[in-house]
Amino acid sequence: MSLSSFHQHFKAMSAKSPLQYQMQLRLQEARWLMLSGHIDAADAGFRVGYDSPSQFSREYSRTFGAPPMRDMSRLRANPGYAHGDLRLVTRQAAVMRTQFLPPRFARNIAASAPAIN
Repeated sequence: MSLSSFHQHFKAMSAKSPLQYQMQLRLQEARWLMLSGHIDAADAGFRVGYDSPSQFSREYSRTFGAPPMRDMSRLRANPGYAHGDLRLVTRQAAVMRTQFLPPRFARNIAASAPAIN
């Protein structure tokens, strides 16, 4: 499959370009790391592949509507919301990771993610 054909099929399946999809996966993973591990934004960004803390913060703000530390403060100030959001982020990340896997692998990974009540 050519690169342009792959890009076209990927976008048809996910409604995102491969780079947009990768960025969304990274940001959701970083948000999960910050919520569950209480690590700072720069470390979370580095762990998911960002070399620049400012680039990570910029993209995070565009995606979630607030800079990482303000978002974490908001989520942690309301424990019930933060817990529910953590489950949602975990579930979304698991589903996104499995979107292009063979069905038997996708089912196993998606089943291991926490359910959203």
